[in-house]
Amino acid sequence: MRLYSGLTCNHKKLLLPKSTLLTFSCILALLITGSSCKKGNNPSPETPAEGSTNNSYFTAIATSDNNSLAVDDKGGLWGAGENNGMVLGTGNAEIQKKFVHVSDKVKDVSISESRSLIIKTDNSVWTCGKNTFGDLGTGGYEPTNGVFVKVAEGGDQIQADHNNGYIVKSDHTLWAAGFNYFNQFGPGFTKAEVIGKYTKIADNVAAVSTGRSCIFMLKTDHSLWACGQNVWGQLGLGNKTDQYGFVKVMDNVKAVKAAEFHSLVIKTDNSLWAAGDNDFGELGTGNKTGQTRFVKIMDGVKAVTGGEYFSLAIKTDNSLWATGYNSFGTFGIASPDQTRFIHVMDNVAEVTAYIYHAFIIKADKTLWATGDNTYYPLGTGDREDLSVFTKVKLD
Repeated sequence: MRLYSGLTCNHKKLLLPKSTLLTFSCILALLITGSSCKKGNNPSPETPAEGSTNNSYFTAIATSDNNSLAVDDKGGLWGAGENNGMVLGTGNAEIQKKFVHVSDKVKDVSISESRSLIIKTDNSVWTCGKNTFGDLGTGGYEPTNGVFVKVAEGGDQIQADHNNGYIVKSDHTLWAAGFNYFNQFGPGFTKAEVIGKYTKIADNVAAVSTGRSCIFMLKTDHSLWACGQNVWGQLGLGNKTDQYGFVKVMDNVKAVKAAEFHSLVIKTDNSLWAAGDNDFGELGTGNKTGQTRFVKIMDGVKAVTGGEYFSLAIKTDNSLWATGYNSFGTFGIASPDQTRFIHVMDNVAEVTAYIYHAFIIKADKTLWATGDNTYYPLGTGDREDLSVFTKVKLD
């Protein structure tokens, strides 16, 4: 049974059928067993499965609930998914069941359900997607019609979310466009104002990460700052009060990941810390008690990501670990839900996740996918879930 995403609100997502095509018996089976009804051609859960003998190599991957964008080692941009709002940049609104080539000379990507951002090899930043309120940062209200439009120069990191786009430039300035609902753009703008062109909002910024209507800003001095929705204590401020305007959270931070209802931080000593919702053990604390302040989970971590109720971490030895909810194969291995991180596999270089699916790029630059595939975000050519990490095929 899928816990459906919806508009931002102060409530958790309701338990609803994953698809109207599911029969009552299938739903009942899900309730009883917690397993997916979509068996189909799922690979055996015992070992990761080869999706193809085709060798494709990747350097970056970004995913949302319905869509994914990947960059190959030659700078090629590839997209897969439902393509609502034409966010994939294919020039049309067609569903892409497999990864299709979109563009060239690309080195980084970020995507949400309403917008996508890419950094090209010349460090220019381009966007694509819905522009109903003029919030794409193009300076107008015209739709991009499935074509990437240039919005900035000198991009170093990008972050697309449902309401906003963020760009960290090479001079460590942070630029933003979209809705100012939580006063994240600073005192020069009114609450809920729409900023229709990318505007500088902060200096000395190393990276940003956005979750469900919240944003973390990591500064060059390794201090962590937060703003936005805090219903589950995911900002780590010791309360569950929404935060308007940025406030300092902690020091000595080198990386941050805002997931849906929880947040994950890697400190400069490579220790992993977590805060927020913990209904399925996604914090990895050994229990299901939520945390409104960041608590230490484990040592030796270099990268981290999270979906709705699960977390994945890469340790400094390139091993992949997982905790939380695993009923849709989110871990990439057969396992019950976990309240502590368990070992998944070795030789993993990068990881990203969203809602109930995940991607990894292995040390050999091959791309692998697992989990929920209702809207084709895994690019396998069908809607079958993957219970284990499976190699992505490019035609």
